[in-house]
Amino acid sequence: MLQSVPTLRRLGASATIILIGLGLTSCSESSDVSSASESTTRTVDTAYGDIEVPSDPQRVVAVSYDTPWQLAAVGVEPVAMQDYSAYASEFTAEQQELMENVSTVGAFFELNIEAVMAAEPDLIVGDVLEIDEATWVELSKIAPTAIYEGAYRGDWRAIGAGVADSVGRAGAFQESAETYESELARLQSEYAEVLERPWAAIGAGDVEGGFSVLYPGGSVGALYFDDLGASFAPGIPEEEDGEKGWMYISPELTQPVLGKAEIIVGGARPDGEFVDSLQLTTSTPLFQELPAARSGDVYSVYSTVTDYGTALAWLDAVEETVLEPLARD
Repeated sequence: MLQSVPTLRRLGASATIILIGLGLTSCSESSDVSSASESTTRTVDTAYGDIEVPSDPQRVVAVSYDTPWQLAAVGVEPVAMQDYSAYASEFTAEQQELMENVSTVGAFFELNIEAVMAAEPDLIVGDVLEIDEATWVELSKIAPTAIYEGAYRGDWRAIGAGVADSVGRAGAFQESAETYESELARLQSEYAEVLERPWAAIGAGDVEGGFSVLYPGGSVGALYFDDLGASFAPGIPEEEDGEKGWMYISPELTQPVLGKAEIIVGGARPDGEFVDSLQLTTSTPLFQELPAARSGDVYSVYSTVTDYGTALAWLDAVEETVLEPLARD
């Protein structure tokens, strides 16, 4: 029997953080922008050097895929962001509401410079995955442009910290980080025995019935194995060179790769159901014969994390969907 993530019911630390972010308050943190009365600009360190940005920006345009949610997490509503309509099912109801109320500046890797200009920004923010130096130069002709880079693709901590700093909300970012670390410590203590069992995290594959295994170095694998501290199941091959954070596995290798995993977690949509490709994979006879599948220990968890607010929501989902049920067994 496959388990899916239920609707989150608890209002705890994570809900508070999410509400702060999605409330999109217009108030500035006095601790972060206390110098605003003394200077109209401040200097921030970005991937393309030191940039002078407004001390209290009012019209922020997000030009990268995760940037709007990183802004929302610290209480800043962008005046324009990417067009996510092609991926609407991947986003939560709260994110979709923000998408509906904000103008767009092109789709993923299809930035519309004219649309950015039309939004009349006083600050532009993004990450180097989509904004190379040549594009940064063009955007900087419109408004101060703060672009950030992480250690790997989707490094929301490093990029999110830069985004928060650029809009004067470093304090809010740090508070969320401390809350997240506190929740992590609690889960690691309360569910130590569950986390010591062999886990596998899987994502979509490249062929029908296949899947990918996720490694600690990738953005989702890091959540389970680096942050939460789950034990990596034996039998999963070592990650190949390139540090992608995942590896495609063909269907016939399902048993050799996942046969020793007692707990398997897979990518879900916001409603908690497996993404389409994993629905197909987990229903195949090869997958159903796995020990974890026979014992009902295959779980779908929405694991799209772009900031500490969504990271806390992920922790809630993991606890409700995986940790609590297994601890009761």
